[in-house]
Amino acid sequence: MEEKQETVRGRSLSAYERADLLFDFAVAYADNANLTRSFGGEGEYSPTEVHMIARIAENPDITVTELARRSNRTKGAVSQVVKRLEEKGLVEKRKAEVNCSRTLLRATEAGLRLNQYHLEHYRKRIEVLESALEARAGREALDQFYDVLAHLYELMKIRRQQLLREKCLECRSRCSEDGEVPPPEQQGERENV
Repeated sequence: MEEKQETVRGRSLSAYERADLLFDFAVAYADNANLTRSFGGEGEYSPTEVHMIARIAENPDITVTELARRSNRTKGAVSQVVKRLEEKGLVEKRKAEVNCSRTLLRATEAGLRLNQYHLEHYRKRIEVLESALEARAGREALDQFYDVLAHLYELMKIRRQQLLREKCLECRSRCSEDGEVPPPEQQGERENV
């Protein structure tokens, strides 16, 4: 028996219901980002991994710091994903010729193939999704949604940086320029210096 879908009308929601809807969406999206699946090639990967491969493939010789900045993640989180990608043979690291302290990232041939599968997979998925959304809400609403989503993302990045800076002040540690919070074991060392 097919369940009837309830029509969601965002304009009629209270402020709390809107916040709750955003939260539920973010949780569902984050849960989805951690599920592994096939993107048409060999093996299964999470969306987080394939999007990281895409950024590396599009920017050969990118550093973890720059990758973290572009993806609005901490260097630690990016390093963990890069390590998994390296272990899977999708990314290789090398030292920069001029500054040997800089580690540069590059997609391997396998990583470039996965990126191509990923791009085709998402092109098809977004076409289906947009078609369904356009049928429910109309093209103008869909375009407005993407405008609002872009603004929301920018505001969330700003708020995240504010929260990271506040956290640094609370622990009386200095943040680096990119807002990184030092690991707890380094926080004590900085206070004792």
